[in-house]
Amino acid sequence: MAIHRIALLMCFMSSLANAANTTTFPDAAASDPAELDWMIGSPPPADRTVRFEDGSYFQFPAMRWSVSNFRQLMPTTNVSRGLGAPVPLESALLKDIDTISFTPLGANTPMTWDQSLAATYTDGIVVMHKGKIVYERYFGVLTPEGQHAAMSVTKSVVGTLGAMLVAEGRIDANKPVADYVPELATSAFGSATVR
Repeated sequence: MAIHRIALLMCFMSSLANAANTTTFPDAAASDPAELDWMIGSPPPADRTVRFEDGSYFQFPAMRWSVSNFRQLMPTTNVSRGLGAPVPLESALLKDIDTISFTPLGANTPMTWDQSLAATYTDGIVVMHKGKIVYERYFGVLTPEGQHAAMSVTKSVVGTLGAMLVAEGRIDANKPVADYVPELATSAFGSATVR
């Protein structure tokens, strides 16, 4: 894996880790949604119930359960992956990534990559390099087949991918979004162009 890509990722993670270390929230282990039994039971206990309507879904530590279970809390829409059969991603897992050490921005004490995942309350991470998965881990209630909210980062990722597809001539920036993602036709994006 290219060292500069690891360095960029570590800088990002270290700034998050530094921010996480300045809060008064319980740490990742103490706020683990699987350990806290959020939404377990029928009905779940009142102090372990998460709801969209009352805003409890967005309160920490319940939010750690929510981001892996939004589809149980609010309306969502499936977007087709297309008609072709899924193609599994190749794996070439690297065993030494967890032991890479770095010092977070604004800190004096080094930490390992593994420690940074707990410090940033990571629910799941997949690192790809040259089309292969080189690192993959899940925590809390997130599973490999699960879905996780991406919040505002979605705009950056989709925007970047869209710009690349326009530059390659694969999509037309002036066409309606629904021409490419029909599921969005009846949403607020129905009249929006790709641009």
